[in-house]
Amino acid sequence: MGTGKSQFTGAAGQFYVAYGLSTREINAAMTLGNAPSVDLMASSPDGKRTISIQVKTSRNAYRRNRYGHEGFEWDVNKGVIGKHHESFWYAFVDLNKNPKVFFVPSLWVANFVKSDWSRFMYFLPKAAEDITLERWDILQGYLANDESAIKWANDWPEEKLVKWGTSTE
Repeated sequence: MGTGKSQFTGAAGQFYVAYGLSTREINAAMTLGNAPSVDLMASSPDGKRTISIQVKTSRNAYRRNRYGHEGFEWDVNKGVIGKHHESFWYAFVDLNKNPKVFFVPSLWVANFVKSDWSRFMYFLPKAAEDITLERWDILQGYLANDESAIKWANDWPEEKLVKWGTSTE
């Protein structure tokens, strides 16, 4: 895919997530390339809690068999390694046919991607689809200071994720 198409794909994902936030009455601000690791800032209606969101978009993220699992995969970059905070999340967008958004805590991405890889990709197993796909409610819960959403942002559900990705090496 050429650079031009890639730019349009990325922009489409960012606008799609911003639209989803706005329709849920979540304040959303796009950085429009002015912040290297953050595409969107989302805040509670009162502005007291915020989330930084990095959007990664693919035209077809589904993989039948990767790392021995069925799931979804997106390009990321080396800068994701070890970079995490409970208020920094990824919105992985799959534009294939009907757009889908998978919300993933930065902890998962930071611990999965390895520095010695030739291409930096994040893989989300299909087993984790139930806790990530269209989970706008978790994002809303986090902004409302809900304990279960905060726990989700700091948890590593080993039974759902690729097991060898549990350490930052």
